Amino acid sequence: MAMKRCPICGEKYSDTYKDCPFCEEEEALREGEQLRRSGHRTARSRQFSLITPTLIVLILIMAGLLVYLLYGDQIKERFGKNDQPDTPPTEEVIPPEKPAPTQPDEPDVTEPAPSEGPGNEPGTMPEEDPSGSVTTTAPTSQTDYEKMMALPGGLSLSTTDFTLREVGETATIRASGGSGSYTWASEDDGIASVDQSGKVTAISKGTVNIVVSDGSKKGVCIVRCNVSGSAATTPSTGNTGTATATGSGLKAGSAKVINGGNGVRVRSGPGTNYDVLATIPNGGSVKIVESAGDGWYKITFSDVGGTTTTGYMKGDFLANS
Repeated sequence: MAMKRCPICGEKYSDTYKDCPFCEEEEALREGEQLRRSGHRTARSRQFSLITPTLIVLILIMAGLLVYLLYGDQIKERFGKNDQPDTPPTEEVIPPEKPAPTQPDEPDVTEPAPSEGPGNEPGTMPEEDPSGSVTTTAPTSQTDYEKMMALPGGLSLSTTDFTLREVGETATIRASGGSGSYTWASEDDGIASVDQSGKVTAISKGTVNIVVSDGSKKGVCIVRCNVSGSAATTPSTGNTGTATATGSGLKAGSAKVINGGNGVRVRSGPGTNYDVLATIPNGGSVKIVESAGDGWYKITFSDVGGTTTTGYMKGDFLANS
């Protein structure tokens, strides 16, 4: 076996090798070193390529948190309104107005009203003016009877329905329950009146309700006046001995108000559906002009300030004088 010397490295090697094994080994070592160095660079490159996006994401997250902490409330106020769905405004439904309840005609006899001033006791009507004029009062929007009828029931009565058959006949209703302090009122004092002890007096033909109240509860009794005519009084006029006529026997001329309790209303026409012109106290002076039919009479009276006024009044509350 012959030996050859490598012209590159100078080492001797067997001629059985085509190339110098020493050079090949050296070349292999160099290539291995290059591969090792290249591997380190690749690993570092891969590591850098992985770290860089992560840092970017973290930086973005931190920036977003910082912006939210600084301006979160303003962002909510600005963009939070749009979160609500756009819905058309609901139209308010206005219920139809209920018709006002109709009030029954007020009776022509007024309820007592308190007055102020020297010489006037509460609940009494004003005295007639010495000059002949009659003090008038404006009608109230709602009578005591209507207020009492609006209360709930709850009071017990000794009777809830009875009949009076003669003018002037009386009957007393007893009430119990409630506070024990009672107020009485008649639906129409021209048919039957009632005092504050519950004593009912027949005045003219008709049917009315008598109501009693303790201020919070009520009791109601029906009174039927099956009388044959209107009330009549017979006071004398001076010493002449002439009797006073009432009802259908009235004549044109001087008259006075009777059976009125605390006063009688004067209407603008012959009926309770007409406006109230004034209230004349019981015993007040008027002048009968003529009959207006259906028991009504046209009268004249002295109004406030002495003005002569024309009106209408039921004959049951008039008597010639």
